[in-house]
Amino acid sequence: MVQDCLRQGLSLEGQKSKLMAYKRGDPVINLSFPFRFASALTFYFIFPIAMLVNYIMHTTSYKHRRRMNDFCKVITVSNHTTFLDPVKITGLVFPRLIYQTLLEATVVFPVLGTYIRLLGGVPIPRSRDGYRKILEICERSFKYRRYLHFYPEGECYLYNQQIMEFKSGAFRLAAELDIPVVPLVTVFSVGLFKPGSFLGRFPRETLVVLEPEHPAKYIRRDENGEISSESIKEFAEAVRQKMQKEIDQLGGSNAFYRGKMERIKGLND
Repeated sequence: MVQDCLRQGLSLEGQKSKLMAYKRGDPVINLSFPFRFASALTFYFIFPIAMLVNYIMHTTSYKHRRRMNDFCKVITVSNHTTFLDPVKITGLVFPRLIYQTLLEATVVFPVLGTYIRLLGGVPIPRSRDGYRKILEICERSFKYRRYLHFYPEGECYLYNQQIMEFKSGAFRLAAELDIPVVPLVTVFSVGLFKPGSFLGRFPRETLVVLEPEHPAKYIRRDENGEISSESIKEFAEAVRQKMQKEIDQLGGSNAFYRGKMERIKGLND
């Protein structure tokens, strides 16, 4: 009897895993009630632990945090500077939940991929119009979470204060949906201890919420009514420059810069 119960339990776990597992071509956000319920349970259990680790390492603080309350649906973008950025970004809107984009290869990975999606991860398909997969489900997803976050540099540059060129997917999505983009910028400062020393190997960080940028200010359409790709690039570059200006004004320290974070072979390479 015990063996039968074990078999049934394993069978149920296998069915559950199949239900929640992501395969290429699936909707990038699972909006089913079971998945959303499991996602909330997973998030509220794990997040306090992750946030404590982030705070110990970076003494994270927030500036203009209340601006995030002004939006019912919005796309946020930020410079990508540490492995724990998703934790810091989540802390900005807590106790609300946020969707955060990442490489599709990461969520395809067995077990770990499902876990990441439960925490709010949204895969970006590698196809040229991968953003359209997100566009297809965006309107419905905003019913459950107000925020969809992108790291438009496309890579993590550890402790960098010179923002790299942005990819345009997040900005095209904002233009298609006619919703604002809220830039979030991480600014690093030297702590009590000298950079490079044992106690000073991590900087302090401040996440600044900037004023929103609206697509209508930048977007142009061609004779066929299609959004101009050049205007999308101009939109992205204007946001990038705005973020860089904030870093420069606050005196962001580049003393901790370590280059591009290496991808994990077989997981996100």
